[in-house]
Amino acid sequence: MRRAVPWPDGLAARFSLLLVAALLGVNLIAAILLGREGTAFDRAVRLQGDLHRLSALVTALELAEPETARSLPDRSSTGFTRFSLDAAPLDLPGSARLPAHEAQLAVDLPGLDIQIRDGGTERVQGRAPLLLVSVRLERGAEAGRWLNALAYPLPSPRAWEWKIGFFAPLTASLLGTLAVGLIFIRRMTRPLQALAEAARAAGRGDRSARVTECGASELREAAHAFNDMQRRIAGFEAERMRMLAAVGHDLRTPITGLRIRAELLEDEHQRQDMIRALDEMAVMADGLLHAASAGGDSEPARPEDLDALLARLCADRGVTYAGAGPLILQLRPVAMRRAIGNLLDNARRYAGPARLRLQSSPGAVLIVIEDDGPGIPEPLLPHVTEPFVRGEASRNPGTGGAGLGLSIAQDVIRAHGGSLTLSNRTEGGLRVEIRLPLPTGAAAEEIAEDKAPQGGP
Repeated sequence: MRRAVPWPDGLAARFSLLLVAALLGVNLIAAILLGREGTAFDRAVRLQGDLHRLSALVTALELAEPETARSLPDRSSTGFTRFSLDAAPLDLPGSARLPAHEAQLAVDLPGLDIQIRDGGTERVQGRAPLLLVSVRLERGAEAGRWLNALAYPLPSPRAWEWKIGFFAPLTASLLGTLAVGLIFIRRMTRPLQALAEAARAAGRGDRSARVTECGASELREAAHAFNDMQRRIAGFEAERMRMLAAVGHDLRTPITGLRIRAELLEDEHQRQDMIRALDEMAVMADGLLHAASAGGDSEPARPEDLDALLARLCADRGVTYAGAGPLILQLRPVAMRRAIGNLLDNARRYAGPARLRLQSSPGAVLIVIEDDGPGIPEPLLPHVTEPFVRGEASRNPGTGGAGLGLSIAQDVIRAHGGSLTLSNRTEGGLRVEIRLPLPTGAAAEEIAEDKAPQGGP
């Protein structure tokens, strides 16, 4: 089923999306709460902004001459704060005292009688006030009178200029937490990516693929389980190959003895039948030995020029070759020569002259072998790469082996991470396609470094 809402496939992307959503949700809740308490926040901002002006005005009034003192409140007023000297503190209908704000202002104006109220419900000069601040003067010509400040709300742009100091640390904490979270998520999921790469290599038949056991305990357990599985499978395969080699080797002696005895028979008809059967058994024993030697993983992989390797194989067998230029891959050259050699030998044995072409495609290398022979019956095509299955029914050593050549070739190619496909050409003949993966990223750089000549000083 298709997902209605796009959702990232990667675990790191999902964790990152979840972290971003959580942080944005927390900040959205904070913004909603701030909006609900917006008036109280605006009052605190206005009081903090007018604090220095109010303190300076109180000091000036206590030191100024009477005429100067009476004119100072008007000259200090602005479009959003109106100062006045009155006999009593401001008190509008519906207004309430704000003790917390009074305590805040008392820190800067100690010893003075201070009253701070909210704006109430009445409009003054056509506008609803935000805050009423009253300070009783103790000294000077106006001692005993109240300095009243009527603060009106700032317009939105001006108000946000005051509030930016609150949102700056909030935004910084959001970005910092997001950055740390993304780094942590990337480091946490990196072992999973390595495990996926190793699992793909194991699926291609690479029993040497291992994963570094690092990270969280669950990741270490998964890596350990994978490495243990690889060791066990490698052991089973090695034991199977040793058994095949032992069976093939041990069969040679009795087959040889029986052949000698068969040649001593006087009945010509029986002698030829027995020798033919023993020759077929010898072919099968040799095939077992060849399969065991090809299936082993003792040969280490190393950087090798595939173009040069194929050119030598084709030259030795008289096969037409079209290359793609130097192409460095991580190969087991002996096994690869044997696999390609088996395919070329099959083509030469059953179809005559063959042609081999090497070409690069996006992310892969393509090796194509074509001939003009009779091909393979369509019902048999899916099965000819199975062990002991032959396109030619007899096991005559003059016309072929035990039916292990294609099986060996497929095993070798799979161990290199590739695939082997056989198909009949429409114009006649057989087409064999071998697709090998091209190294990318760090793997390609490592191959290039290994293949580079090491120059001495």
